[in-house]
Amino acid sequence: MTRRSYTRFEVKKEDWNKLPPECGVYTFRDSRGEIIYVGKAKNIFKRVNSHLHHRYSSPLKRDMAEEIDTIGYFLVPDEHQALLLENELIKTHQPRYNLRLKDDKSYPYIVFSPDGDFPAVRVARRKTTPFGQFFGPFTDVKKVKEGLKLLRSLFLLRGCAISEKRFPLDRPCLDFELGLCCAPCLGSVTKEEYGERVKKAQDFLNGDYERVLSWLEQEMWKRAEELDFEEAARYRDRWEAVNKIVARYQLVLSRAEDVDFIDMAGDETLASLIVLRVRKGRLIGSESFLTSGGEREEILREFGEEFYLNRFNLPSRVCWEGGEIPEIEEEYAITFTPPLTREEKEMMTFARSNAEKNLEVEKLKMEKRERASEKAKEELQALLGIPSPPEWVEGVDISTFQGGETVGAVVSFKNGLPDKNNYRKFIIRETDYPNDYECLREVLERHLRSLQEKSSPFPDLILVDGGIGQLNVALEVLENLGVEVPVVSLAEEWEDIYLPGEHQPLRLPPHSEALQFLQRVRNEAHRFAITFHRLRRNKQSFGSILEEVKGIGPKRKKKLLSAFNDLREILEADSREVSKNLGIPEKTIEEVKKQLEKNLSRGF
Repeated sequence: MTRRSYTRFEVKKEDWNKLPPECGVYTFRDSRGEIIYVGKAKNIFKRVNSHLHHRYSSPLKRDMAEEIDTIGYFLVPDEHQALLLENELIKTHQPRYNLRLKDDKSYPYIVFSPDGDFPAVRVARRKTTPFGQFFGPFTDVKKVKEGLKLLRSLFLLRGCAISEKRFPLDRPCLDFELGLCCAPCLGSVTKEEYGERVKKAQDFLNGDYERVLSWLEQEMWKRAEELDFEEAARYRDRWEAVNKIVARYQLVLSRAEDVDFIDMAGDETLASLIVLRVRKGRLIGSESFLTSGGEREEILREFGEEFYLNRFNLPSRVCWEGGEIPEIEEEYAITFTPPLTREEKEMMTFARSNAEKNLEVEKLKMEKRERASEKAKEELQALLGIPSPPEWVEGVDISTFQGGETVGAVVSFKNGLPDKNNYRKFIIRETDYPNDYECLREVLERHLRSLQEKSSPFPDLILVDGGIGQLNVALEVLENLGVEVPVVSLAEEWEDIYLPGEHQPLRLPPHSEALQFLQRVRNEAHRFAITFHRLRRNKQSFGSILEEVKGIGPKRKKKLLSAFNDLREILEADSREVSKNLGIPEKTIEEVKKQLEKNLSRGF
């Protein structure tokens, strides 16, 4: 889908009455220029007016109204376009006052690649490209992986990234031996037969088990009539596997209807939402979400808009108490109603009960984390001899591989929790550094100098990954910049803690809350640095390969690097779709794929 662009307008908060009474999307920015809220409205003027004049009972919304400095807005032709643009801006900017579903941005998908006649199926961490058919997102990564293995064992779909242009191969891969693939790479299955498998796999994901069972039974008897009893037995086993799944799913509605039941429990600080998915009258699954608290009706409505935009396996009806959502109803033909029958009221009670239990468990977890955090801060205060517990801690790490593409990372923890808005990445500018010490020096100098120039506050504590050498580098940087911030280092091998002025390291017991907290900060900085480093290496390698392809100049190279993160993504993408979306000839895209496969075969 081609992304549409709209002109952005902006007014100061005090000039809000100049906003137009038209359909569009609006953004609130604070005095630092950070987007703190994104919303849509049929009438921007009226909607913003309701925000500014505190018509919400939620203290959170009142706090937001006080922070607004400027109001930006986009005019769009209709409410559907407003919904799409709002969703895109929320995903991009992650405003802190919008509905925030726990870990939403990392929910996995099951995706069928559009690669020719024999699409592969695999787990994708997020929708990184517009290509392929995505199912999800799902909330449980482990169950998704287990489900994918079951899906492939039932329908024998390939999971590799081998281009169909290389078919037929001389021999199949290990997946064939494990009974996870029908080996289309050997020419053992026709395009039509494989397409039928894909269709039935998608029916399975959609909860249409009766159709899948009927197909498996037909195939079983067909193989039996052909006297291929071994293959018939395999289809029998698959039929039995699906039957076991169906047996687990309780029949909760007397009508064979597709309905989602949604309810929530919460207060001003935290809310838990439950979605019960009923397909053909059977309860096939549930999903739970956490978000910031507030007004019940407001949370439900925001959740409904976000949840059903770009979802798969949509129901014909949603049973809840959140009212109608005309935009979703019109676009996706979904009806939103309150519970009407006894069965539906029982399901809503069940949903509410689950939401309350989830909320209780989550609050207990939060209380435990808060107690641990407070204890850790008290221990660190005593350990460092500082006047108050460190509320804001930053961790610094360096990542390199054979001296190339060296990067640095700074992570931030506030009140014991990651503050990802303040994470920072650094590409080392000097490439001839002899060791990590100078790389660490550059990262710290650039980071702290940036805080100085912006007149931003400094953290209460800085943690560097390493030993006494890394600690001394950090101390030198602080002294040269005239910055007074406590600093410690944590060496990984023995978990030694090095303190300024102390020659011998300190070793805390493994159960120490202070040590465990420092380990979390150090490990998160390490993870963040490595992730950034790998991305840089992938991009660098990808870019160097693109330079070898005839027809790929700087502009086309930039387009491809922006659209794809790594080699696998472009290999799986449909060349025709890439050509259409990026404006690069299909023939050139095919040449890119050939070059990538050539490099992969060399062990790249």
